Amino acid sequence: MTTPLLLLVVVFLQTSGGAQSTGLQQTWQGYITDTHCGTNCQVTKDMTPDKKCIDRCVRKGSKYGLWVGHHVYVLEPQSKAAHYAAVDVSVTGTLDGETIHIDSIEPSKRAANKKP
Repeated sequence: MTTPLLLLVVVFLQTSGGAQSTGLQQTWQGYITDTHCGTNCQVTKDMTPDKKCIDRCVRKGSKYGLWVGHHVYVLEPQSKAAHYAAVDVSVTGTLDGETIHIDSIEPSKRAANKKP
C-alpha cells in the first residue's frame, strides 16, 4: 500500500517546481537586468535597474536576465533582451531550468500606464 503512495509523491515532485522545465508557454512580468548584478547593486532610488550598470556588466560577460520578485532568470536569445535593458517588460516563452526561452518580449502595460 505504501509503494503506490510513494510513486504518486515521486511523480508529483518531478512534475512540479519553479525551476523545472515545463515546456508550456508562460508569461512573466519584470525588469530586464543582468545576471551578475541581478537585484542587488544596480537598483536606483526608484527601485528600478540602472541601464548603465546593466550595459557595463553585459559587456564584461554577464547575461541579460529577467528580474521577477526576488529571482533573476537568464533570457535566451540574448539578442531579444538587449533592446530592453532596465525596462519593465512582459516576456512570453518557456522555462527550462533557470532559463526563459523568449517567444515574445514587449514593454509591460504597467510601464506604459505610468505618468512621466
